[in-house]
Amino acid sequence: MSKPKKAKTNNANPNANANLVKDLEQVLDHYMDYPYPLRNPEDEKIRIIKIYGDCLGELNHWLYRGRESFKDGFRVLVAGGGTGDSAIFLADQLRDIPNAEIVYLDFSKASMAVAQKRAEYRDLTNITWVNDSILNIPNLNLGKFDYINSIGVLHHLASPDLGLKILKDSLTEKGGMGLMVYGQYGRTGVYQLQELMKMVNNNATSRQEEVKRGWAVVNGLPVSNWFVRGKELITDLSTMGDIGMYDLLLHKQDRAYTIPQLYEFAEKAGLNFVDFSDAGSRLLLRLENYISDPELLAELKKRSIVEQQAMCEIITGSIIKHSFFVSNQQNTVASFDDLDNVPYVYTISDLAKNIYEYLEANPQILGGTVEFTWKSDLCSNLETVLPVTNFTKYLFKYMISETLSFREIFDKACEELGEKIEDKILIQNVKNTLTVLQDSGLLLLRNKNVGPFPSLL
Repeated sequence: MSKPKKAKTNNANPNANANLVKDLEQVLDHYMDYPYPLRNPEDEKIRIIKIYGDCLGELNHWLYRGRESFKDGFRVLVAGGGTGDSAIFLADQLRDIPNAEIVYLDFSKASMAVAQKRAEYRDLTNITWVNDSILNIPNLNLGKFDYINSIGVLHHLASPDLGLKILKDSLTEKGGMGLMVYGQYGRTGVYQLQELMKMVNNNATSRQEEVKRGWAVVNGLPVSNWFVRGKELITDLSTMGDIGMYDLLLHKQDRAYTIPQLYEFAEKAGLNFVDFSDAGSRLLLRLENYISDPELLAELKKRSIVEQQAMCEIITGSIIKHSFFVSNQQNTVASFDDLDNVPYVYTISDLAKNIYEYLEANPQILGGTVEFTWKSDLCSNLETVLPVTNFTKYLFKYMISETLSFREIFDKACEELGEKIEDKILIQNVKNTLTVLQDSGLLLLRNKNVGPFPSLL
């Protein structure tokens, strides 16, 4: 089995950004002792962890208008790669694409060692390994990247704004990013406990002592404590033990964002906010989920999308992290108006086939609506209402092959119906039917000239 590429030697000036890097010393020591997230490299022999938001089909749909083949020297930077989840998943998808390259960067040698071992077990040789800090990227001569992944990293910098600007400067003109930072309201109990842990551990002499005291506190919390009330939102303690304890409650540098702050964060870096990459967030951030009074809902829907989402974030109270796409470009999402796009399902097997067969067997619902409940790894018990026109059945019928463009689907549907329907009417039908499936993380679009991608099934 071939070994992963040797890590690049960091020849940058050791005094560059010295004051900023000093701010990270405690964070670096943390991740040397407790590489995060907890992973056993031998598990790569039997499974791969699929990262929603890093599927090539998702990147193509949300960041490249459905037109990216990833074949022309596509370059990826995983900035703050940790123990390797995103780097491994992206490299595995790109393994057979010539000239595609993944650059993994992390300042923790311990985390990088875990990631390298995982790559070795999966026989991945398309990863370049760099042991350094995001803050030192300007001195590393890494070149430009078409996609940058930085998950759970920027919110641990003394200046997240500086970190994001450095990443922005590393993007190609068409480039985009997948980012994750913490959400403020969903982590209310976490930040209360972090303050408590500072008081409890103000005289602790080691990280191990901090962890021991941390467990003693957590195990004695009453049911009235805000962290206990919301602990089902966060599973780090139950799944990652001491590593989860330190990362969640004992972290020395940690901030969170509200949704207005999130948009401002991207704008200050000169980036365009695309959308949330997490389907759960896209669905939770809809006012109609919470406001049943039609007059009030109509008034609130006139507000900016940022203000609407800000209200939803407070109402739901359950968003613990913000996963989202940003880009150097505007209008990067594949469009239902582009008749050269192919619609396809990537998270539920035979979804289009099952809907078609249901509509075929129940012609009486024509002109009405039908309610479906979906279950997948991404969404469970998702209820959605689809309007049923004389076109709907044929839309799903010709989506089954996952090879036909909207233009081809329109032509076949009109031929079966025996009538010519204007494109603008069919496009509106498509939007009414498929937008909710897109936002639910069930459906993507790709240009007819772009081949299929690995699925998340």
